[in-house]
Amino acid sequence: MVNDIKEKVVNLLRENLEDINEMDQIDPDQDLSIYGVNSLTFIKLVIAAEMEFGLKWKDEDLDFSNFSTINNIVNYISSTNAIA
Repeated sequence: MVNDIKEKVVNLLRENLEDINEMDQIDPDQDLSIYGVNSLTFIKLVIAAEMEFGLKWKDEDLDFSNFSTINNIVNYISSTNAIA
């Protein structure tokens, strides 16, 4: 299940970043700012993840520093009970 979530998060990242193509390797522990993620891109990813996974992020959790890697995002999503 975690691998499915990780794959979907990577796909969302690819869809929201112009500089990453399908052939680029993405390290799930690498800081997302390396790939060009900024606060605006982060909000786009949050909205896309809400739609993809059917969850609602808590406002107090929406701190980019808490979700600076793919694995951090995957851990948050997998820890919620809202996953369909």
